[in-house]
Amino acid sequence: SHRLPPESVDLETSTAGGHDDGGLGAEDREHWGSKWEFIFSCVGLSVGIGNVWRFPTLAYENGGGSFFIAYFILLLLIGKPMYYMELVLGQFAQRGPVGVWKMCPLGVGVGVAQCIVSLIVAIYYNVIMAYCLYYIFASFQTELPWTVCSDNWFQNVGADSRCYAGDTADCEAAASSDLLANETCETASEQFFRRAVLGVHNAVIKERPAENGTLFRYALDELGNIGEIKWDITLCLLLSWIIVFACLVKGIKSSGKVVYFTATFPYLLLLALLVYGCTLEGAWDGIQAFFVPKGWSGPNSLSDPQVWRKAAEQMFFSLSVSWGGLIMFGSYNKFNHKVHITATIISSLDFLTSIISGVVIFTVLGQLKLEGGYEDISDVVQSSTGLAFIAYPNALSRLVVPQLWSVMFFFMLFLLGLDSEFALLETVLTAFYDGLPKTRKYKPALVFLMCVGCFLLSLPCVSSSGTFVFQIMDDYGGGMSVMWIAILETIFIMWIYGVKNFAADVDFMLKLKTSIILKILWVMVPILLTVILALSLSQFSPPSNSDTDGKLYFPDWIHGVGIFLILVVVVQIPFWALVTTIYYLVSPSKRISDVARPTAEWGPGDRHARKEYLTLKSRLTRPIHGYENHMMYPGYPYLYPAAGYHHSYHM
Repeated sequence: SHRLPPESVDLETSTAGGHDDGGLGAEDREHWGSKWEFIFSCVGLSVGIGNVWRFPTLAYENGGGSFFIAYFILLLLIGKPMYYMELVLGQFAQRGPVGVWKMCPLGVGVGVAQCIVSLIVAIYYNVIMAYCLYYIFASFQTELPWTVCSDNWFQNVGADSRCYAGDTADCEAAASSDLLANETCETASEQFFRRAVLGVHNAVIKERPAENGTLFRYALDELGNIGEIKWDITLCLLLSWIIVFACLVKGIKSSGKVVYFTATFPYLLLLALLVYGCTLEGAWDGIQAFFVPKGWSGPNSLSDPQVWRKAAEQMFFSLSVSWGGLIMFGSYNKFNHKVHITATIISSLDFLTSIISGVVIFTVLGQLKLEGGYEDISDVVQSSTGLAFIAYPNALSRLVVPQLWSVMFFFMLFLLGLDSEFALLETVLTAFYDGLPKTRKYKPALVFLMCVGCFLLSLPCVSSSGTFVFQIMDDYGGGMSVMWIAILETIFIMWIYGVKNFAADVDFMLKLKTSIILKILWVMVPILLTVILALSLSQFSPPSNSDTDGKLYFPDWIHGVGIFLILVVVVQIPFWALVTTIYYLVSPSKRISDVARPTAEWGPGDRHARKEYLTLKSRLTRPIHGYENHMMYPGYPYLYPAAGYHHSYHM
């Protein structure tokens, strides 16, 4: 899945598929070399770190089985229909996430918002990839560092008295000898991640009393005080951005064999870990926690709106729906590619990967629960932010030749992240190329500036308080904002442009009849998402963190920064809708009502299909009274102007 779309290989020679001069006689848009390139690229975009790291983490935080059931239901009702919608939209128009809004100029802000949210996520997504590199380098030792409670892992950073590296007896011995009554044991893998990798033990934590005298602990309490930047993880972050830059500038011209390797290698490793995890003594406890909901009422249950909101956010994050990348990838398909089959397979594969990753994580957690003598699996890991970097290393350290397994696993995780990182940044680059075509000549400089800017903006995430900065960016910037985009995107497409019109375009392209069930789901998506969002916001509690000393809160101004991240993304939609409306209002060749109708440029991106499409329209549609044309061709409920129709009446 390590192949980029043709745009990233040679954007300078790519055209928009002949939208000039009516799309006739112009050059065809570049396409994927084969359908497998498209499939593997979509797998690389959708199947990534989000499945292996984020899904198990959110499941752990939100009741295990409750989260899993909510995720599965939302995947069927919202995820799969939207995944298909975005792929066919890109394939039909052969345009990027901004260019497709010729279908409804009022919604162009959705494309802009998708580019901005992709950029925000790309900034902190690479931090996870830096962790992967750190673990790869740390694996080249005779003894994996996270298997022992060393007093000096790196740079005089070592474990504290709460660390244990063995079984229950070790934990009990440590608890009886060195620990205070209210302190709990931590596994060596957890302490290694929190102290050696994150350096969070050096974070500035302030205590403030409440009105009743209770002391609350606050992280990021002082403006600008995020602690020192960890130079070792910063170098890993820099290396990761250098790799991303080199690949984006040169393009990935990998052979088919490499594509097959990067698509299958992760599954071989995950399946090996799955088999091993299921043989652990405490595996059953973990599997039950993952699949069986904790209850039907109360916090972290199926009746908790926050569980459904988190499940919806993870669905968008995992499938990459409403990010713009799917529209971009679909735009490089051949016009008649049977994308409905591809969409079903990839979205199902994405879900399967999440299940495998979840089972691997929870079987290890079940074993740690048994070894540590914990009453509940939720007590095993205090801070779930880096759950994958605690459970996976623990499992890897138990295998034969653990160094080899560790290097392979984190190299695999890095490759998964690299595919998704490319897609996120390519989405942003596509917006530049679409809006300012001359920037294609300066691609290396543009990519360099973007990578340098993203690297500098991601530096706070590798400070001693970086895990808190990361959490705020992920919870607000990469979570809630995408929900708003998805709601408004489907409203513009399915309600304003019209589900019948959209289905007619799909039917014309794929030569099939769109299911009535799918049409109903498309119409219902914004309603379902709005209900979930409204209920969760009515019971919203600001994000918090925790460590072995208890719960950590964030000051109000930090939540203000998070809300600002949401607004930066979401405000683009009404802002550009207003700008477009004003443009249509003052333009002498436009009518204000045209702002919600397809422009003359809207239609198939393929020039031959466009010719057939427009010929069909001109033959079966004739102007009667301007817009008041009630002739309807079955399957095409909207009307395009007949040949020679005055340009001021185009929709």
